[in-house]
Amino acid sequence: MIDFDGEHWARALQFGMGARVWRSPGDDGGLMACFRAGPFKVAYPQFLIGSSCLDDAALSAYCDGARRLGADLIRLQAPDLVEDRRVYARHSLGSIAIASLQDWSERGWEKARRAANRQARSELQIRPGRPGDGAHLHRLYLSTLHRHSGVARYSQEYFEAIAPHAALVAVLDAEICGFVCTGFQGSRACYMHGAHLPQARSHYPSDQLFLSMLRAARDAGFRSFDFLPSPSGQGSLAAYKRAWGGNDIGLVVSDLALNSVRARGFSWALRLSNSLAALRRRGA
Repeated sequence: MIDFDGEHWARALQFGMGARVWRSPGDDGGLMACFRAGPFKVAYPQFLIGSSCLDDAALSAYCDGARRLGADLIRLQAPDLVEDRRVYARHSLGSIAIASLQDWSERGWEKARRAANRQARSELQIRPGRPGDGAHLHRLYLSTLHRHSGVARYSQEYFEAIAPHAALVAVLDAEICGFVCTGFQGSRACYMHGAHLPQARSHYPSDQLFLSMLRAARDAGFRSFDFLPSPSGQGSLAAYKRAWGGNDIGLVVSDLALNSVRARGFSWALRLSNSLAALRRRGA
């Protein structure tokens, strides 16, 4: 698992995604990534996983850091609404999590129980990611996006950076046929990415990977496991996460303007981009 407060994650954001990174001076040492989106700059505190606790002191520190990075706005992802006069847009995202991972057992869930029963006779080898796996993970990621008409957000360089630290891979006949990536912050473990080859579906690579992922997180002593939000329009993925024992939890995205004119310009451009993408998907 990759440490979301660690240097490997900071390097993945910088060199794999082109982000500028700022580290909070507080005790949590949380990272904030600032990305360029066309002419705009958007800062994301605790990128990918969001902030489990966002108090006034943390918000003030993030605003200061985002200004230093030249951001036009901050996208805050937290369990509750952020009450601040500079917040000009909010939307509920929601996530799925196992709140008490130490009480989780595969015997309590049919999906996990079946995966455990298959494991002994499975031809799959599940192993940690290695340097050199990144290109394979990226190809599987792109293949999955293509099947779901998704938009690529992560580069090969990103997967090369995280593979040795975050990945579990499924190998069949000496070929990587599936993977999951996970990370952690404090006592909270999180699912990041996953994909598999459709041709290997009869071997249940995703089931074997999810079982290994959850066992490893539980055995490492993490208290909770957050599957993180699923992409819109992928209800089957959300259902799959629930089948492993996850429950729906609140998660709200709040856009806080540092430059109100440019922040609203970003939101307008994003809505236009999303509308065009939806039209392309329907056309396909």
